[in-house]
Amino acid sequence: MDRFGSSKLRIGWTLLCLFLAGLVLMGIRGEQGADGSQIVVFGTQVPLGADSLRAYALGSIQGVMYWVVSLVVVLGAFVPVSQWTAAAARGERLKGFFAGTGLGFVHGLFLSQVALIPVWVLSWRLLGEAWPPELLRADLHGLLLGLQMLLWAVLLSRLLKSSGGLALLITLLLRELGPRLSFFLDFGQDLGWSAGQVKVLEVVVRLLPMAQLPSDPFSPLALPLSIGGPLLLGALAMLLPPGGGRK
Repeated sequence: MDRFGSSKLRIGWTLLCLFLAGLVLMGIRGEQGADGSQIVVFGTQVPLGADSLRAYALGSIQGVMYWVVSLVVVLGAFVPVSQWTAAAARGERLKGFFAGTGLGFVHGLFLSQVALIPVWVLSWRLLGEAWPPELLRADLHGLLLGLQMLLWAVLLSRLLKSSGGLALLITLLLRELGPRLSFFLDFGQDLGWSAGQVKVLEVVVRLLPMAQLPSDPFSPLALPLSIGGPLLLGALAMLLPPGGGRK
């Protein structure tokens, strides 16, 4: 695991997240009363009006968790894995893609779950419940998205060869493209598309990272395409001969 950073990095990351968790524990709490709900942040009251404290907190935290978990996974593993898959030998590239992605995901899993310690503390302070099912699902979905984004980033890095940063940027753009294409899944036939065209688009959307929390990430179509699709494409990309800027 030293390829993905030293133990000092992981210890420092853990201490930082524990420090933030301590601040949340001491300074933030939620209050639900007859006149409405409010959040108290270091003595400052933030009224929520008639909004339910639980609904407000869960709605806000879910989106943040989905973003944080997925980004920590991909950012924590992308550079080492992309360097590994830039090897000259085909066998080493394949090893880097499969073993590197697996080890990178484990590393990102650790970093992301440590990063969520302040979030779980915040949930407990606001809701009186540390691990609500809604947040556990958002965490799991974020991990799946992080793995999918990592596969796409490594695949694009291999194809572009000269710019890992550009590959990462395109991956983030693909993440934003998926939800916009979903519009045509709902209204494609109303716009004159055939059922076959809508089905093809559905496959494409399943392949792309999604910036929105998915409703059915474990469906028979979604999971094989979202993870298996970029995994297969990435393996094929590793078979391409080295060339261009990186050897």
